[in-house]
Amino acid sequence: MSEPIPEFVVVGNVNQGKSSVVATLIENGAVPIASYPGTTGETARYVFRQGGEDLFTIIDTPGFQDARAALSFMQQRARSPADRPAAVRAFVEAHAGNSGEQPFADEVRLLQPILDGAGILYVVDASSRFQPSHEAEMEILRWTGQPAMALLNRTRERDHSDEWRPILEQFFNLVREFDAHAARFADRLELLRGFREIRDAWRSTMERAITAMESEWQVRRRKAAQVIGELLADALGHVEKRGVSSDAPPPGLAEELEKAYLDRQRAFEHTARGEIERLYQHRDLERGEHALMLHDADLFSEVSWRLFGLDRTQLMRYGAGWGAAIGGGIDLAVGGASFLTGLIGGAAVGGLGGYFAGKRIASVLDSRSSIGRVLFAGTTGRFLFQGPATSQRYAWMLADRALTHYRAVRDRSHARQDQLALDADSGPVPTSEPRVAANLPAALRDTLDRDLRQVLKEALRGSVTQETRARLVRNLEQVLEAV
Repeated sequence: MSEPIPEFVVVGNVNQGKSSVVATLIENGAVPIASYPGTTGETARYVFRQGGEDLFTIIDTPGFQDARAALSFMQQRARSPADRPAAVRAFVEAHAGNSGEQPFADEVRLLQPILDGAGILYVVDASSRFQPSHEAEMEILRWTGQPAMALLNRTRERDHSDEWRPILEQFFNLVREFDAHAARFADRLELLRGFREIRDAWRSTMERAITAMESEWQVRRRKAAQVIGELLADALGHVEKRGVSSDAPPPGLAEELEKAYLDRQRAFEHTARGEIERLYQHRDLERGEHALMLHDADLFSEVSWRLFGLDRTQLMRYGAGWGAAIGGGIDLAVGGASFLTGLIGGAAVGGLGGYFAGKRIASVLDSRSSIGRVLFAGTTGRFLFQGPATSQRYAWMLADRALTHYRAVRDRSHARQDQLALDADSGPVPTSEPRVAANLPAALRDTLDRDLRQVLKEALRGSVTQETRARLVRNLEQVLEAV
């Protein structure tokens, strides 16, 4: 006989954050959540699955309508403590046909799965004060005889946990605090560890759920490293090309080429962001660009250049290595056939500080240049091209934006309904210090810098090898673990 799947009923008064707790636990942003009472009008079952196995079920329920009146009904039918579970069942049977606005319809919906054997997760809002109706709710739940845990959720900044805790401990053996809107992976895991204590028969299943969550988290990190590694290798190594039918390029061709190149860089980042968001089950995450000071600022905006990447001292520290990478990739001296100015100019190390402090990430070059002959060996015809990227500053800005986005998505609770942002009010990173890369442990930052330089060096020779890509991904996994 297979082991029963644990079921937990989330109950409480209206507007206590019950649905937010459910959404966070099962990573489901589609759970209906709103700031007004009565959003959850029916019970809804959500199955937690990992590795193709159903591990436990969370049942979201409407809030108590009139707990004190319901308890009075039950008290009239219980002559002794032994009669209490039967009195609760009698109450449910007496009002089972009620629906809509009829009395006790919501009480019936939330009590029925408890009477069927589900464990209880009683949620109260720690930012609200204790009310007499809460005591009636807790008494009814105690009368069911089912195992229960109390959860102190917080929907606003006020905190009355100290008032709540001694009251809850009179009714529940387990009392936990859990901020559904700020909960991260470790908080969810800790709550599941509490679930193990609710019923002994469920302990082994909950252990599997915890192990599965930990394993899934590691898999996601590896996949995220793969996504970010592909973004960096593909974006930095990308080359945009346009044919030229005569000795002189038509007016505006260079501008058209540069626009296409920058648009492609944005597309690389946009695709990677979407993959990271789906990886962490944020499938319909909304980004409000008009409200974002940091994260969704355009990839090439002044805000991005100022707030992402390494600081100037760190860039200068790695400057010589980048100069060697550029100079060692191929001879960057451009032949006399170049149409345009502003070329890399041989990547002389002495000029690295000024060049890398600028915003030009790749120059527009002619097919007759040394780079063109290497990148497009055997290609006939005249053309202009832009790429691969040769800016140390841009490489680190792109990496930093990816790391910052990863951290924000990874740590974002599925109970949150606001737009993704990294400002001081709504994100995990204060506005004054958004950089992730600049604050990495020095050894990891040094390793990532070497990887980025190798990507650049190989891109200048025509393509980034699979070996370099794989090494970048392996090292990025260590970076993501440290973020």
